[in-house]
Parts: sequence; structure tokens; C-alpha cells
Amino acid sequence: MERVTIYLRTALFTLPGDAGHVPVGTTVLIGDVPDPAASNLSVTTFRFLDERGRLLAEKSIQLLVPWSKIDHIQLG
Repeated sequence: MERVTIYLRTALFTLPGDAGHVPVGTTVLIGDVPDPAASNLSVTTFRFLDERGRLLAEKSIQLLVPWSKIDHIQLG
């Protein structure tokens, strides 16, 4: 498992308010990736940031992010 920072091309879609599974405006995910060779990137998050690097939330959820959504990934 590797700790990564994932920079998204566009913010993740989520429902507003308490119904949202991720914070509105999330464009950076920080978490752990068990298998980067899969068809989608599976990540267990621990931090969400907006496009300016401001902290949106610190919570652990599992996401499958399509490779087409990702701009680049910083390892470590």
C-alpha cells in the first residue's frame, strides 16, 4: 500500500449538505492506494482539499476513481 496525493481534473461530484459523501469542491485526495494497476484507482482517503489546497475534511472513506478523472498522482 502506498500513500499518495491525487490531483483531479475536476472536482468530485457529491450531494450538497449532510447527504454528501465527500466535501463539495474536492479536487485533491490524500490517501492510501493498495493496487495502482487496476482499471479504476481504489483509494482509502484520510484528507480532502480544495483547488487552493485548503482543508475540506479529514475522514476515511473508500473511493474508486476512474483514471480519466485524474490529472496526476504524487507518490509518497
